[in-house]
Amino acid sequence: MKTIKSSLLGTRTILDTNDQVILIQVSGILKEHRELIIDRLLRDIPTYVDYKFNIRPDKNQVTSVKEALISLKKSDVDISWYKATILTVFANNSTHLTNEPFYVEIDEYLRPLVNTDKVKYVNNEMV
Repeated sequence: MKTIKSSLLGTRTILDTNDQVILIQVSGILKEHRELIIDRLLRDIPTYVDYKFNIRPDKNQVTSVKEALISLKKSDVDISWYKATILTVFANNSTHLTNEPFYVEIDEYLRPLVNTDKVKYVNNEMV
């Protein structure tokens, strides 16, 4: 038996019958943890975007970010973002989840929506 400790979910126990079963159970725990982080972000999108990307989002950006976060929340976990965590679970009987890989995934997912490098053109001239 393996345990995964999460500051948001508490301690979860998974059965280590075979690698596939472990992977399915870990993916479910990762998804639950990510959902709780996203729920927190949805409460104050402008503050998070300002903090993380150093821009004050307008209404359209807030709406786009909200829709993207809801979409990400509903999606399955892409385990490529969590390889280190999954390897740690396989190697140890007890694993503590950190929030860092979740924020890396979320930030990369949102980056195109809050791109600050957009060039503004007026009459075909760069401003």
